[in-house]
Amino acid sequence: MAPAHYGSVAAEIAVCTKAVGLVDRSVLRQLAVTGPEHLLDHVLEAALPDGAPGPGRAVCVASTWCCRTTARRAIVAGGPSAVARWRQVESRAVSSAGLAVDVALLAGATALSLVGPRAPRVVAAAGLPADLRILDVVDVTLAGSPLTLVRDDGDSFLLLFERGHPPAVFEALWAAGREHGLAPVGNEALELLHAAHRPIG
Repeated sequence: MAPAHYGSVAAEIAVCTKAVGLVDRSVLRQLAVTGPEHLLDHVLEAALPDGAPGPGRAVCVASTWCCRTTARRAIVAGGPSAVARWRQVESRAVSSAGLAVDVALLAGATALSLVGPRAPRVVAAAGLPADLRILDVVDVTLAGSPLTLVRDDGDSFLLLFERGHPPAVFEALWAAGREHGLAPVGNEALELLHAAHRPIG
């Protein structure tokens, strides 16, 4: 289970506002929605009245991300209840119209976040693209593990692993972040930052 904190929530908030924190986001659930582009648009719009994101883009609504990795595939990531609602809405849209779209819960999925003004430096040092625009999405590989990288905001990156992240991923991130002050941060600090709408950086 993802840690709520590592001893001092205040210190972890300071890390996220002054340096960079690594957050285990395994509490997030992930859903894969796959099908022909026009059908996938239709199904995603059942949950996104403002329209589905285009390929390589994401939208975030109520702390739930819809990440369009390709024209034919999207990953939805969010809290368990939010993803359960998404799954219900998407499945209803598929069944009611008899669409050839697959909606599958990714049982082994995990997630990490890099949060703080030095997050782009750590991303670049790990060999990942750090020049993404906000809410850009790209499929990449880290330490041999495939992942979907999302730039959540200017100082925050979300890393989605459909098949989990092995120890080699942590080792690669710690090695990349050593000179940038990377430190572990729990979910409690991240939630407080989001709740306060504090700028990160």
